Amino acid sequence: MSGVQITWLRECRAFRGSFSCAIPVSAFLAVCGWSFVAALRQAEGSVLQLQTIWGVSVAPWLPILGAVLTMRLFADERATGMIELLLSAPIRERDLVVGKFLSALTVVAFALLLTMAAPAFLLPFLSEPLAHAFRLVPFLATYAILLLQAAVWCAAGMMVSAFCRNQAASAVTSLILCSGLPVAGYVAILFWFPSLRASMGTFPILTHVYDFSTGLFSTGVLCAYGVAMLFFLFVCSKRLAFLRLKG
Repeated sequence: MSGVQITWLRECRAFRGSFSCAIPVSAFLAVCGWSFVAALRQAEGSVLQLQTIWGVSVAPWLPILGAVLTMRLFADERATGMIELLLSAPIRERDLVVGKFLSALTVVAFALLLTMAAPAFLLPFLSEPLAHAFRLVPFLATYAILLLQAAVWCAAGMMVSAFCRNQAASAVTSLILCSGLPVAGYVAILFWFPSLRASMGTFPILTHVYDFSTGLFSTGVLCAYGVAMLFFLFVCSKRLAFLRLKG
């Protein structure tokens, strides 16, 4: 097996038997369920489709899940001194970063599938008018943009974890980077340029979910998320290379 596969399997096993994975995922499912119910009540009588309501109720919580899942990936190994042993193994930094990244993204992908159970199975069972509201293709498009956003959050969390020695510091810094800075930037733009409010509409991350859930795909958005993800992974890889050279 390649270094990416070995690292991915190792981290997936660690996630599977760890409270640091089970508790955040359980909390994520609970808060997404609450948000989905609240969004359903708020959207009653509107023209919003079911997949849009589900997407916008899940998207705000993905940065938190990504930060909590990735906070230990490198910070814990640096705190325990295991990072020296890990970097002494005959594996490239790039393979190590990609393997750990894919393991965190696998957990997020599974959690997203679980949140889809409510609109896919529970609502049609409880409400006859919603029996035919679930359509697979629009939900898959919404799932794809949510997973792409989660990939950016996980990549950013891994980069921060490579610079930190403490898991809590890594999580807080990741949350500031993934949630605080985008929101602060959005508020600042609207404050200094109120005329842009009509053109920008809602928070861009939620706007992307709205668009993809209704079939309005944009290659620019896909490229932006892809570039951001690759940038964070690249910085994380170079940080590990620096630690290896530093010894």
